[in-house]
Amino acid sequence: MNLDNYVDVPTRLKLALEKWPDLRVAELDHEIIEVDGKPFLVCRVTVWRSVDDPRPAVGSAWEPLPGKTPYTKDSEWMVGFTSALGRALGYMGIGITSSIASANEVAARQDNKPSAARLAIEGPSEAQMRMLKALGSTARPSTKREASQLIDQLKAAAQPEEDPF
Repeated sequence: MNLDNYVDVPTRLKLALEKWPDLRVAELDHEIIEVDGKPFLVCRVTVWRSVDDPRPAVGSAWEPLPGKTPYTKDSEWMVGFTSALGRALGYMGIGITSSIASANEVAARQDNKPSAARLAIEGPSEAQMRMLKALGSTARPSTKREASQLIDQLKAAAQPEEDPF
């Protein structure tokens, strides 16, 4: 994943505060929705450049529940509102040299194919499939988790047993 031009949310916020010292942020609301049988936390943030800003920026972000990584699991609320803030600041022109998305959004979607069916989005990554092939497997797991488990099993089976003597 190449994040060379990515500007993280703390830096975006610092840049915005330098530009608009009276800037204010409010975490508006959140809700839990279900899409394709999976729960998501939707977070919304409003950013005012000044007390009388006639057109504040509003950003929103969805986070899967529970989070899918060790970094997002049990931190979905914080990640969701931080991502929403990053998007709102991006809408204001802050830190968008290449992307409005947060680092978590970019990382979470890196393996996705925009036109792929839902199964392909949830399916094993190309790297996992290459590893399975290298390990001699012709199996086609349906999820990344299944692919990881199969890789672990194949690696364990390929390890020679240690001679206890």
